[in-house]
Amino acid sequence: MKIVKAFAPASIGNIGPGFDVLGMAITGLGDIVTAEKNRIRDVVIREIKGGDRTIPLEADRNTAGIAAREVLKLVKAKQGVELTIQKNIPGTGLGSSAASAVAAALAVNVLFGNRLERDELIPPCGMAEHTISGGYFIDNVAASLFGGVIVSHAAQRQAFSIGTIPDLIVVVVTPYHSVLTKISRAVLPDKVPLNLVVSNMAFTATMVAAVAQKDARRFGLAIQDGIVEPARAHLIPGFQDVKAAALKAGALGSSISGAGASVFAVTDRSSYAKKIGLAMQKIFQQHGISSTITISRIDKQGARVLRAK
Repeated sequence: MKIVKAFAPASIGNIGPGFDVLGMAITGLGDIVTAEKNRIRDVVIREIKGGDRTIPLEADRNTAGIAAREVLKLVKAKQGVELTIQKNIPGTGLGSSAASAVAAALAVNVLFGNRLERDELIPPCGMAEHTISGGYFIDNVAASLFGGVIVSHAAQRQAFSIGTIPDLIVVVVTPYHSVLTKISRAVLPDKVPLNLVVSNMAFTATMVAAVAQKDARRFGLAIQDGIVEPARAHLIPGFQDVKAAALKAGALGSSISGAGASVFAVTDRSSYAKKIGLAMQKIFQQHGISSTITISRIDKQGARVLRAK
């Protein structure tokens, strides 16, 4: 085998109260990485198509390059790889860096004989995210890798998918306003009142139960974050108004997607989805910011190989 092309979906980290624990893969958006063997025993990024022009081509500064290099080490490869990256995830807050890392890790693993189990790809991808963002978290990585709604434990380098909710519709509005993960993590409080911790734990547990019960309404109503969302809200112009507009338009719940600036809302009624998205977009526009709307469902497949030869 000389060339492998892999896809990894976009994802929503935290999903409200589940900071660094819950994640959710979504349909319609994702990155594609093509990996081809070379003879220099290293990683070379040949080209990045689409996306932000500031994304570095240097392998040690790009999550796809870092993840690929870590996989090569694990499989003890005697050859290197050349990567071509197709970016198809807009803005920030939808796990773009994680998707690139996951697609690259999967492609390289398959290219060299599929020697690693899927869960063994978590550490290479987590390392890639850590190198770029400065924090070690795997909620986006695991969601993109496994699909569905996931529960992750960063300290143990473990995660698993708990399933999907077929009736859940996810509306994401991505403003043309970037929020760097390093900055969004820097504004988080060092100490949190116990009652807020208990509240977030209860809502997170409720969301896990809702996935098990396939209950979209219970899942959406549990998107209540009293810790991280308030600390980050000021980083997204108009966020509180955008969230209020989503709820007024019929969303069951709404919050910041990952570190932001994307904002997501969920509903169990397909007839509400476009209305919710337009209401959110209108508020961003009132704050002088253009945005894009993505209407999705939970991606149940996760990362997959598109071509191998």
